[in-house]
Amino acid sequence: SFRYLGVLDEASVPDSVLVANSESQQYEKIMYDNTLQRGYWQMKSAVNVGLLRVTLGPVQAEGYIQGGLNTVFQKQGSVDALGFDGMYGAGMTMRFFGIVAIQAGFHHFSSHWGDEILADLQESNPGLDLYSSTSTYHLEEYTRGNSWLAGISLEPITWGRLYFFAELPMKKAWIRPGIHVPADTIKPGSEDTNQFENITGQEGLSGLTAYDSSYKAWRLQTGLELRFPVRKMGSFFLAGDVQVHQDGQTLHQVGGYDPDNPWEFEYTVGGGFEFNQSVLGRKMRLECYYHNGRFPLLNYFFQRSKYVVMGIAISG
Repeated sequence: SFRYLGVLDEASVPDSVLVANSESQQYEKIMYDNTLQRGYWQMKSAVNVGLLRVTLGPVQAEGYIQGGLNTVFQKQGSVDALGFDGMYGAGMTMRFFGIVAIQAGFHHFSSHWGDEILADLQESNPGLDLYSSTSTYHLEEYTRGNSWLAGISLEPITWGRLYFFAELPMKKAWIRPGIHVPADTIKPGSEDTNQFENITGQEGLSGLTAYDSSYKAWRLQTGLELRFPVRKMGSFFLAGDVQVHQDGQTLHQVGGYDPDNPWEFEYTVGGGFEFNQSVLGRKMRLECYYHNGRFPLLNYFFQRSKYVVMGIAISG
């Protein structure tokens, strides 16, 4: 997919990176850009490969492997890349009577800051040291490697689909930033190294208290899609999607967690037109959405944004 993103207000502009400050023992935003750019280009490419499909009457089962990349560029000036996300996973999907599909597997995603953004950060903040072992600042990234993923999709009618997904970090998982790590998570490759203490220690944060057992860093997602055929041309579609992040209970800040804090919500609504005529076996659709939530790069999980999206997507 290739999309244009237009942010709707000044508060939605991604202009800072997040760091952990070992002196203040807090997370801080450091600005790298003050041009208040309102336009961005987003490109996403992914593949989902089905494996070993088996059909027994009304039941179908199929394994899958998947992977993808997501990146966002500034629209103006030198068109710098803000960063890129990497994703992969594997699992199995079972479909019953062509109506209900159940999926289970694992999912990994992690994000990386763009080199040009880091160069702008250094230029805007002379003397800033992010990489030496004695540095006061630790550059933050957003990682979930790996998580269990389960979902269900319902298509009771040919022109409608309802879905729900739940994602939960594994007992042994890499999770960043440190204040998002559940208390009982173990460092992969070890048997007893507590990941909350390990990651916050890497960030230069000390003396922190792990969270209660109710905090698991869940991510929940649900949505609805409706299609309206237009003779032989294709179909108009409407779609709505809601995601809920339990890590929002941390307020993304040291000492911010409270079990009574609300989970962080974000939603997307919109629609477009999908053409029936395929090119090289692939379908094309035109899209237009409104989003209220996190900026669409994982490292900007702390950046709440309101923006409109217009673009083209090719699938199949």
